[in-house]
Amino acid sequence: MRLKNECRAVTVLSQPPSVQSIAPRDSVRWEKPAVGWCKLNTDGLVRGEIGLASFGGVIQSDQGSWIVGFSKGIGVCSVLDAELWGIYEGLLTAWSVSIQQLVVEVDSIDAIRVIHQGLAGFISLSIVAYIVQLVRRSWSVQFQHIPREGNRLADSIAKRATFDDLVCRRFLSIPEGMMELVQMDCLPRN
Repeated sequence: MRLKNECRAVTVLSQPPSVQSIAPRDSVRWEKPAVGWCKLNTDGLVRGEIGLASFGGVIQSDQGSWIVGFSKGIGVCSVLDAELWGIYEGLLTAWSVSIQQLVVEVDSIDAIRVIHQGLAGFISLSIVAYIVQLVRRSWSVQFQHIPREGNRLADSIAKRATFDDLVCRRFLSIPEGMMELVQMDCLPRN
């Protein structure tokens, strides 16, 4: 089954399921997942008046160690579509490196709600359907919201996306200029 890289508008239905959120904002930062779990943080963004979109993300271990990062420019679409494409690519990447327990953390409550609606059978848009298929494989996947302040690393990676390739770029090691963000994530809280 070949997935076309098309962007479609997504409408969020009313009365979505509740979404776990981390707060308060002034103390928000990335937290390590439970032992044995990995964490996928993704972000989608749209730049400029033309609306060129990209996504990026990172998978880290339960110790905060870098496993893999990724980014891709995807053309013109909405922020929600870019968020969903980032989640999809992140799930594919996690599956490809044999992760069995994954927390997916994004700063878009709407993206999480749309996925929950897809899991409940209320939305059948192609990208959501592909995400649902991935989530239903034989592994444990949990979604949670994190405010933008706690998703800085994924945001930085999304900003690295280029629009001159058709493939998703993979970062098997921490890209230049991001070590400080990764180290800040692993520092204990005061």
